[in-house]
Amino acid sequence: MRIRLVYSKRYGACFVPHIALAQIFSRSASRAGFTLMMTQGFSPRAKLSFSPELPAGVAALNEAVDMYFAGEPVNVITAMNSALPEGFCVSRAIVIPDDAPSLGKSCKHAEYLLRSTSGLVLAGLAGEFFGDAVVLNERADDWQRVIISDPAQNPIGGFVKSLVRENVIAGWHEMNIVRVSIGIYSAEKGCVMMNE
Repeated sequence: MRIRLVYSKRYGACFVPHIALAQIFSRSASRAGFTLMMTQGFSPRAKLSFSPELPAGVAALNEAVDMYFAGEPVNVITAMNSALPEGFCVSRAIVIPDDAPSLGKSCKHAEYLLRSTSGLVLAGLAGEFFGDAVVLNERADDWQRVIISDPAQNPIGGFVKSLVRENVIAGWHEMNIVRVSIGIYSAEKGCVMMNE
């Protein structure tokens, strides 16, 4: 059974690199008493699929992982939350049909909140960097909200690295970044939502 877990990655968990997520979620599923399906081939691994990568240090409020369970798990949210490390929290579990598009194809947009410790207008700089990939770009108090299409090809880390390269900022410590959501942009609701 394919289940999409929507989870947050906050506090110290935001420093966990993307490459470590598969091990964290597969071990947590095992601790929770679930059995995951395995990939085929020479070196089988738990069958998992994650939303596009986030750099270490970026908090995330609505990320997604497709987990392929052997059998029909019960109380997935409660069991996974009790087994995941501190800072990770599952908020939804959605049963995904086998013929549904992959998680990667379901993540067409990403919504970010950006804040500069020095008062830079990051939304404008993001607009220049991402160009036509920017769907929405607005300022709200100290934070600037940016929605970008194709987050796998337009990673937020590339934007920060370009600002460092151009000496606009000295490094990541001069910015706060939160990925609010990943999925598909709804013009009607004005936000990015996970396709269910």
